[in-house]
Amino acid sequence: MKAEKFFLWSLYLSFSLAYLSITLFQLFLGISILLGFYIAWKKGINPFKGLFSFPLLGHISTITLSSVLFLRVKEQWRRLLEQDFYTFSYFIGNVIEREKIPLLVEKLIQITTLLGWVLSIKTLYSYYLHHDYKGFWGGNFVVGNLLAFPTFGSLYFFFHKRDWKIKIFYLLSAVLFLYVSFLPVERSVILGYLLGLTVFGIALVRYYKRWKTFLGIFLVFLTLLGVIAYQSPKVKWWFHLLTHKGNELEVLNHLSSQRVLIAKGAIELVEDAIKRGDYLKLLIGWGYGPQKQYKNLPGWLQFINEYESVVFLTEFINGGIVNLIFVLWFYIASILLTVKVLKRRFDHFWVGVVLVSSIWVNLGYHLFTLFWVPVNGLFYILLKFAENLTEKG
Repeated sequence: MKAEKFFLWSLYLSFSLAYLSITLFQLFLGISILLGFYIAWKKGINPFKGLFSFPLLGHISTITLSSVLFLRVKEQWRRLLEQDFYTFSYFIGNVIEREKIPLLVEKLIQITTLLGWVLSIKTLYSYYLHHDYKGFWGGNFVVGNLLAFPTFGSLYFFFHKRDWKIKIFYLLSAVLFLYVSFLPVERSVILGYLLGLTVFGIALVRYYKRWKTFLGIFLVFLTLLGVIAYQSPKVKWWFHLLTHKGNELEVLNHLSSQRVLIAKGAIELVEDAIKRGDYLKLLIGWGYGPQKQYKNLPGWLQFINEYESVVFLTEFINGGIVNLIFVLWFYIASILLTVKVLKRRFDHFWVGVVLVSSIWVNLGYHLFTLFWVPVNGLFYILLKFAENLTEKG
């Protein structure tokens, strides 16, 4: 009983502290993972049961194996082991009883909404007073990902609370979080929110049969984007690139933040492996983060800080064909879970919608970035909650 109470407290703290400190967030998430596996062992629960178990375990196993064989850069090992360990956050959701998940999620919405205001005010202060978009830790993408869950949680409370003062507070919260998330105009974050809002909008139409409400949310979405884009130096630079004629490939490369160039480097790696008959690398990849292994990259690509192109190409380089299969499996499973939630054949339908809408912000973000960032640990837990809610009994 004490272990379960400590587990829930550590889970609350890991979600709460994620908005304030990466060190404390990872500390309590780590404690939650250890306690979760301990409780599963004590109760005889199989923690590895789940729709995403095989692709996640396959992904980290393949990346780890290829890194053991090929990785020669010590600084990458910390990130690799961190990824392996915090991926296990998905499995601890199995120790929470299905009936307790809706109340747990609603409490987390209340906590993260308040902390979302703290993070938003801090970020706006840094942006407008110091011209530096900065939360308490991480970069632009971390802020956008952290605000995803309270954004959709706030929309959920807006539609389901009766007191208009509370409804207005949550509506303002959702608009504020969207504005702060869009402020740096990171395309992958905006794409993630577009996917999440699409899922939420489909649920809204199915539940309320109100297209006007659905279109109203997207009008707010587009208005915020328009206001931010109008004042963004980044958007002005993109417009300059598009309106001044030049080499199409070079323009595309600049617009994609060097991803075309990185993709070209990936193709060279593959061609070189085929030429040398190094088929093991084609099978399991070059190891986690080959961007740090400059000997694996052409000379003109050695300036790259992070190897990230389209996620499927990135994950092919990191873990080969085997890893690519597991990552594709993960995305297909996410689509299947989303469809299952939207069919509305279980209690607490709207809690499930909040969860999958939030998850798609993270999944959309990863389409053009590395498949791992520390905040993923929280989204894996939300993923397990959504999955468990759709199970019978």
